[in-house]
Amino acid sequence: MFGRSKRKAGDNAAIVDFWTWWPTVRADVEAAISSGEWATLSEQFSRRVEDIHPGLEWEFYRGTAAQHSLVVSAAGVAELRPVVARWGALAPPADATWEFHTARQPDPEVLGSAIGIGEGVQLDLAQLRFAFARDESSPEISVIAYHPGFRMLGEDARRSVTFLALDWLLGEDGVEEWIGEISWVTDPPEDAADPRELGAAVEALREEYRTPQWILLHGEGAGGPIIATVQRPLRPVRWPRFDTHVAITLPYREQNPAGLPEAESLAALREFEDTALTTAAGADGVLLAHETSGGTRILHYYVDADSPAADDLAEAAGWWKDGRARVERHFDPAFERIRHFR
Repeated sequence: MFGRSKRKAGDNAAIVDFWTWWPTVRADVEAAISSGEWATLSEQFSRRVEDIHPGLEWEFYRGTAAQHSLVVSAAGVAELRPVVARWGALAPPADATWEFHTARQPDPEVLGSAIGIGEGVQLDLAQLRFAFARDESSPEISVIAYHPGFRMLGEDARRSVTFLALDWLLGEDGVEEWIGEISWVTDPPEDAADPRELGAAVEALREEYRTPQWILLHGEGAGGPIIATVQRPLRPVRWPRFDTHVAITLPYREQNPAGLPEAESLAALREFEDTALTTAAGADGVLLAHETSGGTRILHYYVDADSPAADDLAEAAGWWKDGRARVERHFDPAFERIRHFR
């Protein structure tokens, strides 16, 4: 059973209300799953989820370890990931009957079945193929989907089948974290492969980045050379709570002719980042990149807007002694302000 919410969003109190209400209907949900009688419960669930946020989607599904699962999903909308993260954080512990997820989980067995699309059109998903390639400079895989039945479908239906199939193969979060450009075609692409091969390629990429990596980037700006250090994979789905960008600009005095820090200023920047700012961000923020040029270093943090991390970072920045620090903050759950680093 699934649904999509429609009404105006509520606030965090609606999340607490949801989990207070859940034990009172849990037995009814289990009975409805057995009987298929959903009408009243479906309306109740939609209303409760809509109170949390109108853009959320929900569904009951078979569990991975438990018998059943309840999924409340952001449906790929970056602005909603912090909402479902807070919902998931208050979920009760999983047991033998129920588990709770903030994204649809992989279920590759579905790709061996047929699904109905529109009126009278059945697609055998076993015929689905993916051509895919990895850009070696980036930890993501581009995908082209093909099915012989795509010729019978309109563009929207092809898109829907492609994204559903990827969700079943990799899970919603797997698609968000590891898949780059997604397209679909009506003629067999070169090197089209069984979905299991795409799954194996994603698993290999996930293993390669089991420990996040920092890379060094070089560029040229109007004021001279720019050096940036960036954490990868740089995907917001990895930090669903961290929806606010905090940019801290630190000027430094001691620099070489190219405007890059030297000696005492370089040591001071490193120590300040590792001590004062790391302590201020705590568990509610993360440093994802910093860029240095023309006598300044900009540190790009992302923090949970419901925490004091942004205020704590701003206060800590005031302790910088090599010049006057500047702090800017913006709501940015899609990481648009650091997209150029990808």
